[in-house]
Amino acid sequence: MRPPCFCILKRALLYLLRDRSGNIALTFALIMTPLLVAVGCSLDYVRAMNVRTKLQNDLDAALIAAIKDIDTKNETELKTSVINWMTVLQGSANAYSLSAEDIDLDTSSSTIKATVRGGVPTSFLKMAGIDRVNVAAVSAVLGGTAVTTKSPLSLYLVLDQSGSMDENTNSTYTTTCSFGWWTYQCTLTYTKIAALKLAVASLMTQLSTVDPETKYVRTGAVSYNSQMRGYSDLAWGTSAALTFVNALDATGGTSSTDAFAKAYAAVSATTEATIHKQKNGGNPSRYIVFMTDGDNNNSSDDTATKQYCDKAKAAGVVIYTIALMAPAKGQALLRYCASSTDTYFTTDTASGLVAAFQSIGESSSKTMLRLTQ
Repeated sequence: MRPPCFCILKRALLYLLRDRSGNIALTFALIMTPLLVAVGCSLDYVRAMNVRTKLQNDLDAALIAAIKDIDTKNETELKTSVINWMTVLQGSANAYSLSAEDIDLDTSSSTIKATVRGGVPTSFLKMAGIDRVNVAAVSAVLGGTAVTTKSPLSLYLVLDQSGSMDENTNSTYTTTCSFGWWTYQCTLTYTKIAALKLAVASLMTQLSTVDPETKYVRTGAVSYNSQMRGYSDLAWGTSAALTFVNALDATGGTSSTDAFAKAYAAVSATTEATIHKQKNGGNPSRYIVFMTDGDNNNSSDDTATKQYCDKAKAAGVVIYTIALMAPAKGQALLRYCASSTDTYFTTDTASGLVAAFQSIGESSSKTMLRLTQ
């Protein structure tokens, strides 16, 4: 079905083409308003389609989070869980509206299915009497005690802890400050390293939610500045990697080669598949998350890191890359290493960094539980 703006534009152009009076200027002036309306309302529909895409992604992630409780919670509780997760994923964007009445659940056969409807307020379409464009998304996840995961996973973080990570982002938060015995509300600014810790915690929460028994997820982390600083080996669950990340400080220069090589060797090792097979019987999906806020001090590190990125991709490892307020050279390296344009993220804000890690959590979680629709 074509949007009204398409019809308005079509009528206006046909009128112009059929005009034989010779007074093109007058004719064009007469149709200028509908032309502008047509162009403007097409922007409303583009925005609505973008919101619909986000709605679908958020719904998939919310159902993955809720499916673990399908055998223990009733329909009302499951709806509440879905709404809570989608509220978190939507954040402050307010891209769509949502209530329990908008969610239809089918919990038969250990399947949770939801149809979520939302509305996007219009700007230009108001002139055509349309105040809202309705959007909807449908998703279903197979779960329950009798259903195993589709694929276990091993994920390794490669994180920049160079000195520039101690710089401020442009994102603030409100907290309680103190001066001697006096406490008061104050507004502080997230540093890059603080934003990174929040983002990693968000990712780990998503992975823990879909694997509460720590049977399918193995995570690890390595940090680097002017050299590889330290690492947490791949281990079941998320606690060891999260503890490692929370202890990071920001100091030194930037050299990513050894850290990325460490992550590549860990996730691609044949023993990693053996470890999973012994515990869950599956062959793991393998991921590397590579993040920086700068660029390597020596170009030789770019060359060497790219070589390891090539090896990882050839071995079937999916590489996500995240540039946080990074310069052009750093962005170029991460863009090269990413498995696709969909796995490359760039952001200048703390909230954007958290959203990038959440998106990675959504994507990787989808490989674990069976999305049936």
